[in-house]
Amino acid sequence: MKKIAILIVVFHVSFFNFLGAQTAVGQWRSCLDYSQVSHLAYAGDRVYAGANSGVFCYHIGSRTMTPMSKGDGLNDVGIATLAYDAATQCLVVAYNNSNVDIVSEGIAYNLSDIKRSEIMGDKSIYHIRFANGNAYLATGFGVVVLDLRRMEIRETWYMGAGGSYTPVYDLAFMADSLYAATGEGLKRLSSSERHPNISDRWETDPRLDGLTVNHLCVAGSHLLVGGYGVNPNESHLYRLAPTGYEWVRNGNLVSMQTEGNRLAVCIDGNVIVYDTAMSFLGIRDSYTWGALSANDAVVGSDGTLWVGHPWEGLVACYAEGGDDTFRPAGPVNNDHVYRLKPFNYRMMLCPGGHTPTYASSYLNPDLITSTGLQWQLLDQSNGLLGGMSDIVDAAVNPLDTNETVAALWGHGVASIRGNSVQTVYTADNTDGALVPYSMGTYSRLNSGAVAFDRQGTLWVLVSNSTHALACRQPNGTWKGFSTQQLGSGLEVDKLVWDSINGYLWFLGRSNVIYVHDGKERMARVNPNNGSKLETSMVTALAQDQNGNLWLGTDKGIKVIYDGYRAFNNGGNGEQAPVSCSNITITNGEFAEYLMAYESITAIAVDGANRKWVGTANGGLYLLSANGLDQLEHFTTANSPLYSDKIITLGINERTGEVFIGTDHGLQVYRGTATYAVSQPIDDVHAFPNPVRPDYDGPIAIKGFARNSIVHITDAAGHTVFSTTANGGQAIWNGRTLEGEKVASGVYYIFASDDQGDNRAVGKVLIIR
Repeated sequence: MKKIAILIVVFHVSFFNFLGAQTAVGQWRSCLDYSQVSHLAYAGDRVYAGANSGVFCYHIGSRTMTPMSKGDGLNDVGIATLAYDAATQCLVVAYNNSNVDIVSEGIAYNLSDIKRSEIMGDKSIYHIRFANGNAYLATGFGVVVLDLRRMEIRETWYMGAGGSYTPVYDLAFMADSLYAATGEGLKRLSSSERHPNISDRWETDPRLDGLTVNHLCVAGSHLLVGGYGVNPNESHLYRLAPTGYEWVRNGNLVSMQTEGNRLAVCIDGNVIVYDTAMSFLGIRDSYTWGALSANDAVVGSDGTLWVGHPWEGLVACYAEGGDDTFRPAGPVNNDHVYRLKPFNYRMMLCPGGHTPTYASSYLNPDLITSTGLQWQLLDQSNGLLGGMSDIVDAAVNPLDTNETVAALWGHGVASIRGNSVQTVYTADNTDGALVPYSMGTYSRLNSGAVAFDRQGTLWVLVSNSTHALACRQPNGTWKGFSTQQLGSGLEVDKLVWDSINGYLWFLGRSNVIYVHDGKERMARVNPNNGSKLETSMVTALAQDQNGNLWLGTDKGIKVIYDGYRAFNNGGNGEQAPVSCSNITITNGEFAEYLMAYESITAIAVDGANRKWVGTANGGLYLLSANGLDQLEHFTTANSPLYSDKIITLGINERTGEVFIGTDHGLQVYRGTATYAVSQPIDDVHAFPNPVRPDYDGPIAIKGFARNSIVHITDAAGHTVFSTTANGGQAIWNGRTLEGEKVASGVYYIFASDDQGDNRAVGKVLIIR
């Protein structure tokens, strides 16, 4: 059994934002979407809300929030359900992959037995109920009983005929009976029965034949039964009376919760409240900003109705009137991450996308921007993006940083100012430069990527078009480039502007790389030319600080060192003599090609020219600048990484934070390297500063010229530590070169490049 302490990060409700300092070097930070809350658990002085990938706790008295995710102490992602037991003061969290956490006194105890079991078929956990210090998990194969005091599985009940597997959707404990909603109907067992794990002891209730029962709830002495017949979207709610089952209501039933003397029923998006005598007390169908659309609800001891909302997070409807909404800061994107694009302190998240066959995903056309720890949604109130979908890429104009452009898969290119779309460029307003794919009356402008060059020219990649490349010049005029010589209807969606040669490199679905000089010349590059390991797909492309192009493929990494030779065979679509070289790794007598057993999905270059590499199922790697050394390998097994499937990567050049987009959402790892400044900053920054007695981690110092030599001295001028910066950032562990902790005091930082120029100074206060 694994246990992890929950990291407490507090949010003040009025700002919905992280408080305090930045993420420390080597630490992880969650950037989850907490807006879609599906499950609630009431705990008296707090409410737990289960969102897509994580949980947050709202503290009622202090009006603060604590996020709980894999990066904050939990052991998995993808919340299936959760429940709180007041008797043992335990929160039980079940995940979509059947993993289970028991959170007690700030520590998450992991029980992975169901997840790891070899049970065939459905292992989903549908509901959690409590009795006598135990948690009863209703699962796809039966009931699993957890002892919450011993933190272990006590027993398993297989309730199908003859002890076979059958799904159990819910459980209910009455004074004289235990009820189970199973795949074989509603079953009952006397409370005096000592063998609930013996299936033959359970009686099936024939009065509900034809109803698939999937919800049970106890309100006082009443048993509430919810299920569906022929139409799974229309539920029938009954209560058990001495004379049989009495109909209560029809509708789309999603949850029922009893707390104290109040029952909250979520049906058709509304919340109906009863007392435990089943007297109707009222219905709530809206709040200040619209329909309530309740996923789950519970009435607190003070009469506050707490609602899990599909886009507002946690909604509080107060007994005295009025309401509030609560959720931790994060990108509101249903945890869709397609592409990450950094610019200075900004990180732009594009949640759109397309299918592997280049069909639209039809996701809302959002562009979500982070500046520090705050996230801002694209303002779509002017309606210019009406009927459009899938923002797949974004770029900031280097000559006018107030302008951001975004590629809309299927619709063109949007120009954004003040976080609001000003223009959507199509064939109609670009003098025909943006050429859509057309067949009869069908037309799609699949803009797959955008990039600016140093002169402020905007380059646009258009998939399936006769003109796969187009540009908007700094004076506002547009030009399209016929790419028929490279092939008809190129499927392309990845674009890199070569800052050394001024070329445009792009690729997509086929095993070909295309290069254009931005004027008239174009060529094709075979990724297997000069390679000793043949690959069938190029999946990622990035240029490093030396001008080399790093290629991610279905069999590891290749590098183009001679991109300047792209047009040596001409510029009319010919095969270029460019080599795509493997990197050979030697280990004693053995040699292999770099990451040959991994399918690469993303590559990003940090301030020290090191390569961060995302894979399809092998997690995240950090390689040295030349690729010969593996510096880190993060997986779900050895780190807080949400998933071993990495979708995209982006690096904040000023802070060194690595943004990691996975199929389970976005998170951040604070790396040790930042991008160097052209001139050192007079006031070099250290973090944390001051360094307090309870801190024993790395001290990040940034603001240097690239790869500066850094010396740290005490007040008397004695050197206590020396190092070389990674790009524009150096790391000090607060110790001398001999490994001893330095004493309290002010320590001075002196840095210069290897020629003794580009000097910078700073200081840091150590408190022991």
